[in-house]
Amino acid sequence: MRRLSLLRRLPGAMLALALLGAWPAAQASNTHPVVLVHGFAGFGRTELLGYKYWGGFTDLETQLQSRYADQLVRTAVVGPFSSNWDRAVELFYQIKGGCVDYGSAHSQAAGHLRRPEDFYRNGRTCYPGLYPAWDANHPFHLVTHSMGGQTARMLVQLLAGNGAPANPGLFPVATGASWVKSVTTIATPNDGTTLAYRVVDWVPLVQQLVSGVAGLASGTASSKVYDFKLDQWYLGAQTAGESFDDYLNRVMRWPLWNSGVQDLSPYDLSPAGAMAENDWVKDHAAVYYFSVTTNSSVPGLFTGWHYPTLDTNLLIAAFVGPGWMGNYVPDSRPFPPVDHTAWWPNDGVVNTVAQKAPTWAMTATGTIYPRPVTVRDIRNGGAPQAGAWNWKGPMNDFDHFDVIGWTLFWDSVGWYKAHLDQLRSL
Repeated sequence: MRRLSLLRRLPGAMLALALLGAWPAAQASNTHPVVLVHGFAGFGRTELLGYKYWGGFTDLETQLQSRYADQLVRTAVVGPFSSNWDRAVELFYQIKGGCVDYGSAHSQAAGHLRRPEDFYRNGRTCYPGLYPAWDANHPFHLVTHSMGGQTARMLVQLLAGNGAPANPGLFPVATGASWVKSVTTIATPNDGTTLAYRVVDWVPLVQQLVSGVAGLASGTASSKVYDFKLDQWYLGAQTAGESFDDYLNRVMRWPLWNSGVQDLSPYDLSPAGAMAENDWVKDHAAVYYFSVTTNSSVPGLFTGWHYPTLDTNLLIAAFVGPGWMGNYVPDSRPFPPVDHTAWWPNDGVVNTVAQKAPTWAMTATGTIYPRPVTVRDIRNGGAPQAGAWNWKGPMNDFDHFDVIGWTLFWDSVGWYKAHLDQLRSL
């Protein structure tokens, strides 16, 4: 098992970490800011009573910022269950500053608020900006996990055309793809995840994830510990006199969870939603794309079906195996024309094969085709290439949450520091 072998290497790892902390950061070719973007069901730094999405009980933002005093490192917070379009727009205003505006055309088509601040007037969707200087001359790096990778790619595309063609003039200033130096996707469903096809009712899944993560942080779900951030859908925040249980129940009664509305994360995470986005969300020549894949499943001896490793996080362990992702067989819903058994290895949330790069796309008329993409294997070295997907290799025996530091048996700080060193060299 990975954790036992790592325990045997723990003294050496501790020494390496001590040396990393003692030595100054390597000479940088750039010191562009780094913004961490969470995935599906993610949460902000002030939620969950101090438990961090990035690092768990280890605060990765603080650790990385202390290592790179000459480089801004910040954590973004976007709608945990919102669509990639809405999340990308929220990400823009969180970084640049201002009040969220999802765009007239998009909001009208989706049927939700365009500017939530005009409705609520509570300041929740207005931001001072993590990096107000952001522009083509002051780009940044996006380091993302899970759905955050789809969101980051969407943001680059929206910047490239300022929302065109779906919503021209989306942002209040002229923008371009060069505003982003790099996008790193970690365990991202770039081609979607079959888990989204296996979930019949999203309410129990969402409730299990939110309550489970809240329990990790506090041992109780009675405190104000989680924010669904669905203001655009007229679903207001937890009120002062509302317990978390009551707030959670109010959100779970929301009729849109299983309505088939496509402007929400359940659709964007599916192979259909991911491939539809891959049709118009392009790879841009000036942007460096990195990917990391994870897998916490093993094949059965007789069936070949995949089962969870013994140390897979209990929040997602059931999703690894048969009946969920471990033996998925395509049905009438859109799916790439490939051997479906290649999709059985997974990390509990995302099929491993879907994480490397966005390789499949689907037109508006439903035609599925191989998406033009350049994938470079740099796990054994080699200079990253702009405009290409630079695959850093597989992280086997890592589940979907291990890779963001939700484990005591992996030096997440050292891994992320090494990756930032690579980004600084671009």
